Amino acid sequence: MVADIVRGTLTILIIMIVSGVIAYVGDRVGHQVGRKRLTLFGIRPRYTSTIVAVGTGMIIALLAILVAIIVSQQVKTALFRMNQISLQITQLQAQKNDLESKVNTGQLVVRVDSLMVPFFKKIVKGTAEDQRLKQMTDFYHQSVQWMNANYTQLGLRKFTPPTDFEKKLNDIAGQPSVTVAGLNNDLLVYVTADQNLYRNDEIHFQLNLIADSKRMGKGQNIAYLVIPGGHNADVNLAVGELVQIVSNVASRYGGLPPFFATNTRVVQTFPDVGAMQLALNKGSGNYALTAFAAEDIYPHTGGVPIVVTLTKTK
Repeated sequence: MVADIVRGTLTILIIMIVSGVIAYVGDRVGHQVGRKRLTLFGIRPRYTSTIVAVGTGMIIALLAILVAIIVSQQVKTALFRMNQISLQITQLQAQKNDLESKVNTGQLVVRVDSLMVPFFKKIVKGTAEDQRLKQMTDFYHQSVQWMNANYTQLGLRKFTPPTDFEKKLNDIAGQPSVTVAGLNNDLLVYVTADQNLYRNDEIHFQLNLIADSKRMGKGQNIAYLVIPGGHNADVNLAVGELVQIVSNVASRYGGLPPFFATNTRVVQTFPDVGAMQLALNKGSGNYALTAFAAEDIYPHTGGVPIVVTLTKTK
């Protein structure tokens, strides 16, 4: 805010100084022309003086505009790109209105970051780049076919691959980071929604390629939650909170993509939930609700399976 005010003030001062200098020079030239009764192209002296005065004014205006353009990017934009900006504003406003209408009245079919096809493609470690591209292309077509067959029944419009989809796949497959990752690990290709999709939207998705490396080992302590015993204890509420913590840990520290991290599921509890609730209701003091990895967890695992235990703290 302050920087804009200072910049604007300096621009005005520069324009005033330049205009003053030109006006002074024009006045001196006009004065000399009038005094010496000079002529321009054979025109009478008084008309020559008028032409010099008008020309000086025009030069002042031109130089003032040029200085403003050089000093201020906003002035340059206003003079030469205003129609383009107005069109962009109109388009963005239309998009905003359309999105607001969808949010308020539309039927959400697919939420952003959701897995869009129920299968992955594993590319074996060390696969050559051309073979990697071929496998990705096959998976792309398979995914498009599955989405067009299933999501059109839910109200989305059919997806038509763009003409440059092969180039885009090639760019993904040829990334140096992908090549390095593929030398040490298997790679996993999967498809997610890159935006919320509402009824009557065209199917839209994002192809993802990540290293299918082990993120957590079986039996690893992922997170724990201390809860007090007593009649007010609710083990189901506590387990739900623990699941949310595990999802955050899996995303932030385990490096799992959003869909996999949020797909945290309890596969077993020790003791069972009923016994946990009974122990909490009858006990006193604090208890630790702990989540362990139920198996080695990779991206291809598709989520975070956990085992939850309840123990009395000291």
